[in-house]
Amino acid sequence: MSRILDSLPDGVVTFLFTDVEGSTRLWEEAPGPMFEALKQHDELISNAVEAHGGVSVKPRGEGDSRFVVFRSAVDATTAAAEIQRRLAGSIWPTPRPIRVRASVHTGAAELLMGDYYGSAVNRAGRLRSIAHGGQTVMSQSTYELVRDQVPDGVALVDMGPHRLKDLVRPEHVYQVDVEGLPANFPPLASLDVTPNNLPVQLTELIGRSQDLDAAAENLMTTRLLTILAPGGTGKTRLAIQLAAEVAANYPDGSFFVDLAPLDSANEMVQAIAEALSIALSTEEDPKAQLMSYLASKRQLLVLDNFERLVAGADLVSEILTNAPGITIVVTSRIKLNVASETVQALLGLESDWEDSEDAFSTSGVQLFLDAARRADSSFTMTVDDLEPLGRILETVGGMPLGIELAAAWVDVLPVGGIYTEIAKSLDFLESEASGIPDRHRSVRAVFEYSWAMLSQEERNMFSALSVFRGGFTREAAESVAGASIRNLANLTSKSLVVFDREAGRYSVHELLRQYAESELERRDGALNEVAASHTWFFGSLAARSAETISIDEKEALQILEGDLDNVRTAWRRALAGRDASTAVMFVKALWFLYEIRGWHQAAVDLLGEALVAFPDGSDDEATVKVRAGSAATQGWFLSHLGQATRGAEQAEHAVDALRPLDDLTLLLLANECHCAALSYLSRWEELQRVGMEGAEIAREAGDLLASADPYVWSAFGDLRVAPPGVAAAKLEEGDRILAAAGEHRARTWTLFGLALTDGMQGRHGDAIVRFEDVVELAKEIGYRRAIQAGLQYLGEALVNAGDFAESETAFLESLAVSEDMGQSLEVAGTLTRLASAYSQTGEEEKAVEVLASVLADPSTATALLAEESTVAATAQDLLDELRSSLSGDTFEAACARGSALSVQVTAKQLLANT
Repeated sequence: MSRILDSLPDGVVTFLFTDVEGSTRLWEEAPGPMFEALKQHDELISNAVEAHGGVSVKPRGEGDSRFVVFRSAVDATTAAAEIQRRLAGSIWPTPRPIRVRASVHTGAAELLMGDYYGSAVNRAGRLRSIAHGGQTVMSQSTYELVRDQVPDGVALVDMGPHRLKDLVRPEHVYQVDVEGLPANFPPLASLDVTPNNLPVQLTELIGRSQDLDAAAENLMTTRLLTILAPGGTGKTRLAIQLAAEVAANYPDGSFFVDLAPLDSANEMVQAIAEALSIALSTEEDPKAQLMSYLASKRQLLVLDNFERLVAGADLVSEILTNAPGITIVVTSRIKLNVASETVQALLGLESDWEDSEDAFSTSGVQLFLDAARRADSSFTMTVDDLEPLGRILETVGGMPLGIELAAAWVDVLPVGGIYTEIAKSLDFLESEASGIPDRHRSVRAVFEYSWAMLSQEERNMFSALSVFRGGFTREAAESVAGASIRNLANLTSKSLVVFDREAGRYSVHELLRQYAESELERRDGALNEVAASHTWFFGSLAARSAETISIDEKEALQILEGDLDNVRTAWRRALAGRDASTAVMFVKALWFLYEIRGWHQAAVDLLGEALVAFPDGSDDEATVKVRAGSAATQGWFLSHLGQATRGAEQAEHAVDALRPLDDLTLLLLANECHCAALSYLSRWEELQRVGMEGAEIAREAGDLLASADPYVWSAFGDLRVAPPGVAAAKLEEGDRILAAAGEHRARTWTLFGLALTDGMQGRHGDAIVRFEDVVELAKEIGYRRAIQAGLQYLGEALVNAGDFAESETAFLESLAVSEDMGQSLEVAGTLTRLASAYSQTGEEEKAVEVLASVLADPSTATALLAEESTVAATAQDLLDELRSSLSGDTFEAACARGSALSVQVTAKQLLANT
């Protein structure tokens, strides 16, 4: 007897799969007894498995199924027999005894992240599905290992070859007879039970379980299902698998009809007849003979590659009308557009994941692994391969053909090298393997096949759509590409464009887009014309977003975020073309979005591109505007990233450049950027002056709302150099103006300032309420920096009020936001405040470690927003206070531990322990 395994085995292992026959019905009849019966079932199986050295991996499928692995095929067989004996000898509380069907199969284990994947696991599951309750079946591979060591009381009965629903190859099946138990069962529920011509497949279907379930469900309510998708998406493989899965519902058979070789819809009748193995006589009309044959049948027909024979849609309608027992599944790149048609669009496989453990259960990764192992049986994937693999899957849009063509290169290139080659050219994704249709030999061949079916007008339209990134709206398609809703519907019906009804947006598969783009480049001048139209459209959209900020910030964000990829592409095109009049339309909108979402470093890079594209010194007014606006807003983000001196210089120069020009919006934006930098630099008197200058400019222009921002900034200066009542009066006035307008962004800082005045005057309860309001208001628009700052100062207010437990919660929430945003300075500032709370709750040693980590970070030489002292100075003062609270050795050891860690690592450790 094998010992109980301490860990999951790899290499060649034997799988034992079990599940309860008719469990759903038992649950419906007697849920209480069934609950007790399953506990009895689980204990019984666990005891038998452990007794024979197996390891239960986890339930696989329904809750009553079991997935067990053994190193020894003999042990697995013995355990299976023991399970059936114990089940048969038990008394059950259910209306009928619990009967289990089981399968035993041996194969190479694909053990990844604590779970098994691959063909051996799938085959074990398929083998179980053909058995009946009380019956155990065995594969040929296990039989060969057990035949000379059959356990006592067990006999192996040859059941012959059977086609399993994985369709890969027939499996020679053996029944495991157990002495004293029934040995006669109904015929195995394999594909051989019903007539079919479903072709043997070279590989199993991977990653389409949800699509398969959806298709099977659709067939319960429709007799015509069209699986719609571009070439290379796996329509044919899914349809064939679907036919296998539902074969039992069609007693007269499931039949596959390949239409690809046909030249005309007139040949369809003969093709269907041949698939059904019926002879059509020459005397009668062939179609009439076919209809007569089908009239009384309950069959499933799979009509594959229908797009080339759309005229044959009439024949499909006639079959459905004259033969009520016939169900038809069509695979096509084009809808049939006939009555009663249900369309199921097939998208790419999963191509993203949360973490490495999730990655290996992602369908795109599983298909790549399967295809890679076929190309190189020694191939192993590491966690380091996941990042470039993710890029491959994203580039091919989860297209199975693209994934398989990419995986075929693993015997030559590492995964990262494969991505590099794909990024260079679509032509890399091709195969010279035999047995592949020419239209699937490469990704380019797939697209050329679709391209050939388009009219010239459709080609022009589709190639123009290639300028979009991340999808597009109907309005954008019409304006940029001249595509009407009818044009879009036609392209959608040909599966070249996908429409998301919920989002109201269209998208094009990335590889299709690249192919269309290459076709656009071949047309003289077409790319420049369409690109210019795209740039202007999204420049106008950005300008509309900027204008909407003062009216409805949520709408302004939605306008921009829905097309952010297009906006960034258009921005860069405007810069590349030195189109300053268009580029300036983007500046405020980009500043607003990147500030709200906390994308600070990305904003520095994006806005900095304009400073490279438009060198200083131009007299052109539009150039001066776009350069000054970009420099000021880049300075805003630089200030948040610890470079406030540079930020102040850029913003001040921008104000000087914009003052003589007629652009109040950009001038006030530059003024606000200057104010933000001054607050980080603790230049309070200057902040007072610059803020009031901005407020006066806005008021002279008659824009009271625009005056509120700079007016509030001047109040932040007052906080430090004037009595608290002066700042409070300004902040309250600014809050009234902003609240009346329904404003969120600036108002969070108005409330923030009022909370500071409350705290400065000892009204800690009022400060807590105000900071909570800041966080709530910021969350309404997803304003991450205000959420972070509000939580940080809320924590401090709670400390001042003596509520240390709640303060730690607020600090840690703030820390999580700033850590996620990559704000090192804010991380350090929050850690300093958190250390202060630790010092007051008896955790002095922990506080010292945190402060030492803060002081080791060079970014802490800067002050936080509206703070008098730098973060480092505050941390040092607190550390000096703690020196006397600990012994010298303890204090120094804590300092050494803390200073060895970056603030990012310290933050992650604290967050991980919450």
